[in-house]
Amino acid sequence: MLRTVLLVLCFALGWFCPWLSALRPLMPVCLVYMLVAVFLRMDFTPRAIDWRHGAVLAANLATAFAVWGGLLLCGVPERFAQAAFFTAVTPTASAAPVIINLLGGSVTFGSMGFLLGALVVSAAFPLAIPVVLHQSAWAALPAILARVCLVALLPFAIALLLRRRFGERARAWGRRLTPSTLYVWIVLVAIIAASASRTLEEHAADYPRADILWVLLIDFLLCVSLFALGALLGGPRHRRECSQLLGQKNTSYTVYLAFACGAPFAALGPAFYVFFHNAWNGLQLIAHERRCRRAATPPSSPPA
Repeated sequence: MLRTVLLVLCFALGWFCPWLSALRPLMPVCLVYMLVAVFLRMDFTPRAIDWRHGAVLAANLATAFAVWGGLLLCGVPERFAQAAFFTAVTPTASAAPVIINLLGGSVTFGSMGFLLGALVVSAAFPLAIPVVLHQSAWAALPAILARVCLVALLPFAIALLLRRRFGERARAWGRRLTPSTLYVWIVLVAIIAASASRTLEEHAADYPRADILWVLLIDFLLCVSLFALGALLGGPRHRRECSQLLGQKNTSYTVYLAFACGAPFAALGPAFYVFFHNAWNGLQLIAHERRCRRAATPPSSPPA
């Protein structure tokens, strides 16, 4: 219950205190810590790659182009289609393996899906963005590669070195560190909410309120669709893992990319999406915690 209260309070704190966005330099440190703790428990074998990883990646890219093209065919202004594209194409969030672990899912499956998503989707950006924005994305490629290395490859390399040097002891460290990752994630939620609030504050004068509401509606529908599609692709065995891999997005990544490519309105899509996917994950954690408590409570004996 305490963790649920903290999540709600930190989300509200970030929204009503946009000045907390000044703490954004702490985000990479928090992400690296969380991912190292998770990767220490990961099974580093070729068997960790599953065909469902490919299905999620294909759905990630296909959904982005389908939404973008569908909105244009419906006569929706191109800026909304671009915002929807940048939201849907965003690769899996760095915190997804952490949430998968907290929900009782497979750490290895989630971690491998996150790594593959970061690499494949990032490689597709220089080819996809010219189609959507009618301009080249090659100038932003060095920054893309730097971000991938920082939030994906660096924690993976650290965990791999620790596992090779200390073996099972490193895996045990990962198990002991895992409970703390939830609280680090809660702090991240506050910083991300503050950043989104600051983005809205800065662009309130640039875009009509109706435009903001349309972007929020698009993000809500995308959030519901992506989490549901991921659960469908995962099947009974990997439902929660694939749902997170497709639905939870590394929004700060594509917010930066949209601004770097000269499309600030498109950046509003991933910037606002953060509210919906974190709210859904909060509800899932609450439900999971309640299920665990019920399972741990022995059944009451019938009255004599």
